This record gives sequence, structure tokens and C-alpha cells, in this order.
Amino acid sequence: MAGKMKVSKSTILIFFLIFFLNCKKEESVNILKLTELENYNTKKTKINDSITKINGENQVYTLEGNINTNDNSKQDWWKIKNKVNGEKYEIEYIFLDKQIENQIKIYHGNGKLYKEVSKFYAVTSKKDGLKFDFHFPYSKFETYNVNFDYTISDTIKRKITKEGKLNCIKIDDYYSCFIPIIQNESVAGIVTNFSNFKEKDSVTLAADRMFVKF
Repeated sequence: MAGKMKVSKSTILIFFLIFFLNCKKEESVNILKLTELENYNTKKTKINDSITKINGENQVYTLEGNINTNDNSKQDWWKIKNKVNGEKYEIEYIFLDKQIENQIKIYHGNGKLYKEVSKFYAVTSKKDGLKFDFHFPYSKFETYNVNFDYTISDTIKRKITKEGKLNCIKIDDYYSCFIPIIQNESVAGIVTNFSNFKEKDSVTLAADRMFVKF
């Protein structure tokens, strides 16, 4: 029988289902739904003509973040805290043609980052460039390639000086790329984690992306 191939069109949200043991019952929480404002009593503070700060609270969680009032989209990092067990969640929102959850960080009650289910990147400035470390959540899908499509821009002249693509190298539980830059240059791009899951006579493909700017 010929093998079949299926393609996943977007990030698998099950990555961000965290399971808690409470009263000997397993309860699932979708991290991405924790910023739905209708679930909170909220206070709004106007920052400027386009940005409003939101503080919210319900029986279990507190949250804070900014909203762009021009398109009613969430902006930058939103922070949620579980008042019961002390766990914290941070979600970075960006707006392109639509609102996107970009990076997601999940912390244990002791403040330690839970890397296995977090999705984020870290940047280290070197003498001759920038080192990017990309972390993707653990899943049953097996990664076969992580690449970084990037542009380098002159921040003074405000123009793109270089474009390129790198295959990142796996180091322990993350993937790393190095991009040489000079003074007054910045980097932006998209890193993509290509993975698959094989079962019997079918293969499911997935592509998980992060937008990067530094």
C-alpha cells in the first residue's frame, strides 16, 4: 500500500496544554485561552493615544498586558499568574495581517522556566555578530530541520543590507544560529521548525514558526 502524507497547516496548539494534578483529578488548561478578557474583571489604563494597559483578575489568575486600541489587538508580552500554585505564563503577541501568539514562556511555581513546553528565542551579542538560540516545545513530532530566513538592516540608513537563510545546529535541547553583523545593524526574520510524525502508512508534516527581531 502506498504511503500517505498529511500536512499540518499551523502550529499544533496541544503543545501548550499543561496538565495539573489537583485533588487527584487531572485538569487541562489551554495556555492560549488565558488572555481572553471576558474571563476577568479588568482595569484599563490609557498609556497614549493608541495603547491601553490591561490589568485583570479572576478567582484563579491575574493578568496584565497592552492593547492597541486602533485595531483592538494584544501587543508585546502578556503576563499571567496562577494565584493558587504560583505558576506564571508569558505570551508575546505580534500583529502582522492578524494577531499572532509568537513566543510562549511557562514558569514553575518556583520561578524556573519550564523549557520542555515553552517556545522562545534568546539572543547573545558577540564581538562580531549575534548568536540566536531557538527553543521549541517537546512533542511526538520529530524535528528534521530548523532554518532561519533573515534580513540584516542598517538602522541609520533604514535599509536592508543583506538577506539569507541558515540551517540551525542542534545543541542539547535547542537550535542555534550565528549571524555576523556590524555596528548599527539589526536582524529580523522567521525561524521555522520542520517536523514529522510517522505512523503505519502515513506521515504527518508540521511547520512551527517564530518571528524574530533584534
